[in-house]
Formats: sequence, C-alpha cells, structure tokens
Amino acid sequence: MKNLLIIFLIFIASIHYVSAEGYPKSRPNESDGPTIVKIAFYIIDIENIDNKKQSFTADVIIRLKWKDSRLSGIEKAIPLNAIWNPRIQIYNLRDVDARFPEVVKILKGDTIQYTQRYYATLSSPLDFSEFPFDVQTLPITLLSFGFTPQEVVMDFEVAGGADKFSVSDWNIENIGAKTSIIKASFFQDGLEVIERPRLDYEFKANRHIQYYWWKVLSPLMVILFLSWAVFWIDPSQVGAQVGVSGTSILTLIAFLYKLDNILPPVSYLTHLDNFVFTTLGLVFFAYLEALVSTTFALKGKKDFALKLDYIFRIAYPIIFTIILLIFWA
Repeated sequence: MKNLLIIFLIFIASIHYVSAEGYPKSRPNESDGPTIVKIAFYIIDIENIDNKKQSFTADVIIRLKWKDSRLSGIEKAIPLNAIWNPRIQIYNLRDVDARFPEVVKILKGDTIQYTQRYYATLSSPLDFSEFPFDVQTLPITLLSFGFTPQEVVMDFEVAGGADKFSVSDWNIENIGAKTSIIKASFFQDGLEVIERPRLDYEFKANRHIQYYWWKVLSPLMVILFLSWAVFWIDPSQVGAQVGVSGTSILTLIAFLYKLDNILPPVSYLTHLDNFVFTTLGLVFFAYLEALVSTTFALKGKKDFALKLDYIFRIAYPIIFTIILLIFWA
C-alpha cells in the first residue's frame, strides 16, 4: 500500500506545468551532475502526540535552497510552479495547512529560496512495548518525488526551534537529520524499481513519568495495602478475611477499566500491562492465602494458620518491593 502511494505521488509530481512567463522548466546544469538542495528546519511547536492514531502535530517552517543561474537578476517573487523546482514534499503527511504563499525568491549568487510554513499532522509508527518508559522517534520525512538520487541530492543545512513545546506530557529533544534513498516497485517481482532521495529530520520523545506515578502506581499501592491487611485479621474470622481480599480483587478489576483511558490501544502487552497483571496476581495470591488460613483455622489448626499469616505479613511487602524495583526502577 505504501509503495502504491509513492508511485501515485511520483506520477502527480511528474506532470509539467506550462509557465505563462517563459521561465525555464528543465533542471539547471543537467550535465554538471545532481542539483544540490539545501534544507533547513525551524520547529515552531509540537502540539500533540496521539497514541491511538500514531501521529503527531507539528508547526514547522521548511526552507529549500538550490542554484539556478538562469533566473539571475530577477527581483520579484516567482510562483513555485512557474520554474523548475525539486518537487520536495512531506512523505509522512496526513493533514496539512500551508501558511505561506507558494512563491520563491531569487537571492544573491543565483540562489533560489522557497520557504513554507506547515501546520501538519504527521504519521509516526510508535512502539509501546516499554510504555510508559517508551522513547519514541518522531520524523519529518521529505521526499523528492519528481527526481532520482542522480538528479537531486538533499543536503541538510541547519535547524532551529522553540526552547519549549506546548505538548504537555512529553519531553522533546532534537536528534538531527539523515539522508537515504527510498525504493518502490510497481510489481511485487521487483523488476521495475523507482528510487527517490529522502531526508528525515527526527526528534526523540520521552514521556513525563511522574504522571503515571500518581495515576497508576499510587492507586495500585493503596489496593495492595488493602489486600495486605488480610494477613493481620484473625484467620478464624472467615467473613472478614474473605471480604477484605475479595474487595481488593474487585477494586483492582475496576481500576483496570479506568486504565483503558491511559493505556495505548495495542494488540500486545506493554510494560505497564505486565506490571498491572503481576500486581493482580499478587492480590489474587493474598485471596488464596486467606482461604487456606481460614480453612486451617476451621479445622482446629489455628496456630498453623496464624504462623502462615505471620510469614506473609513479612513476605508480601518484600515481594511487592521486588516487583516495584523490577518494573519501576
């Protein structure tokens, strides 16, 4: 499906527009090798990272520069489609609002400059296996749909941006840019392969883990302390022991439904899922121990039942501490 999208965009990009003002439409200095396009980024803001849709919203300015001596001396702004241009587009684009006019400026030294501001929603495959300790890579991927790597070379020039972004639950850091070549074929046999130059400007996103301490860890600790209380109740008090341990299980199950608003909707278990289900197993173990100790107490072995409760008064918090260190340290 992705290859078909690339092929469609290449077809659209290959359409030549006729310039009413007679500006050259062919690539400048074709015999001298590939045209070098210098690319700069300025990140105004990253507003949102959507776990469910696996996308992020960015407000970014992208500047392209290339040489074309045929346009030397022109002082007015020229429509982008009226001249030759590298036809560079955002590859992982889902939705966009372009804010600047589609025009280029002729700078000194025969340099053509095209600057555009995009308010865009961009796709990004997110891996939630380590959630909420996951580190995500957010790319802005540019592709020259109209030309091969032998015709256009994308060269990262410079990047800048705001010191702080408005996305509240993530810490965003700049990684940098890398260039590569993307390949797509019309058919699965791979006999006809199209190559296009690609540039990825990437960010690293880390979650603010304090939110999950308060929203997940703290309520779970309260539920675990509630289940721990069963070891302090006289084992002959069957109703009290079973009632406390059963209430702990039901409370935890209700809490799991609340977690649906926090956990990403994926088909595999995340790090947080494993912690929650381990905690559920520990609470269920307290319930089983309550049944065993009350059974021994009813059979006249109350001393053994008391000894069993005493052992787990000490073992239960130790086991939970070990689990806590494994998952949250």
